[in-house]
Amino acid sequence: MTMLLVWMLRQEPPKPDVQAGYDGGFFIKTKDLKFTVEGLLQVNGVFFEPGGAHESEFVLRRMRLEFSGDFFERFMFHIEPKFSDDGVELEEAWVGFRVGEHRFLFGRMKEPFSLEEMASLRHMDMINFSVLNQFVPAEDHGITILGRFGWLEYGLGLYNGTGGEDTTSDKDVAARLVAHPWRGLQFGGSITFGREEIDLGGEELKTEARVPWGEYASGTELDGDRLRLGAEIAFLEGPFAVTAELMLVRQELNDVAADLIGGYVQASWVITGEEKSWKGVRPAAPFLLQPGVGAWQVVARWSRLDLDADLAPFLSSFPGVIDTVTIGVTWYANDFAKVKVNVLRTIYGEEITVRGVTHDKEDCLIVQVQIQF
Repeated sequence: MTMLLVWMLRQEPPKPDVQAGYDGGFFIKTKDLKFTVEGLLQVNGVFFEPGGAHESEFVLRRMRLEFSGDFFERFMFHIEPKFSDDGVELEEAWVGFRVGEHRFLFGRMKEPFSLEEMASLRHMDMINFSVLNQFVPAEDHGITILGRFGWLEYGLGLYNGTGGEDTTSDKDVAARLVAHPWRGLQFGGSITFGREEIDLGGEELKTEARVPWGEYASGTELDGDRLRLGAEIAFLEGPFAVTAELMLVRQELNDVAADLIGGYVQASWVITGEEKSWKGVRPAAPFLLQPGVGAWQVVARWSRLDLDADLAPFLSSFPGVIDTVTIGVTWYANDFAKVKVNVLRTIYGEEITVRGVTHDKEDCLIVQVQIQF
């Protein structure tokens, strides 16, 4: 009897049929199902020089919930509503299935193009994307295949090409191939191509501070072929990270072929020594959750946008070249909260006039508080 009692005490208790908890998101799971809820809130304070073209303001930058599910280790779905002052929109909404290392997705999702766009919003080193990102395809309706063959990662897709409801019978194709030859290093390229018919009149072009430097003239139409080419490289080692991208956009505006060419180089260092990964930085000594100061990171980025002279007739301002230098500090308080401070200087190749103010450079300070679960 004693031996039987000892044996029974040593056995692990049976796991409950339903489990709940937190592992980067709140979840409920059973043997064949896992349902996860995640959230992201970002509030920005954006400050410009007095008397400039733009006013300082506080902005609700992002407020999103993400609902994800996995069924029978093969089927999945993802729904991501975006909350704004204008209402609620669906950022992503797709269903799919998994075959080995390959995923097949149907619905509204990100197109596989650009390292910056494909990375998680909650783990961005900078507050804002580079100046190139406004020309990158984001979420669109279509079909996507993502997967790996050993150290090669790929993405393929077919989309409307408009970010929503299609305006033509033509579709955009997108492809991305990234090599991971050894730990921490990756490099690759991406492409999209399609025929478009979109009215661009009044559409604004923005700086990295997300304020307009010009807009397309009335009657400007994207009418014809549009080609995007991208190249990327990244290296992460311990607390250090370096990323860079180049991009070419060739598009037909009112039967005129015009190019946009740009790129950026970005570097970061977690000065408290924690490892930097694509899943962010986890403080070794979280603030509030235990006696600690969190993790601290310094970041820097230089970007350039070079505008084809053929674009000049279509734009309210034409600076030719836009350079942006950004430096910043991020405090990772704990796994749920972080504070970022970025200082940006935008330098125009030629003087431009925006909202009655003529200038050749512009400075901006942005402070962001982020809460995530």
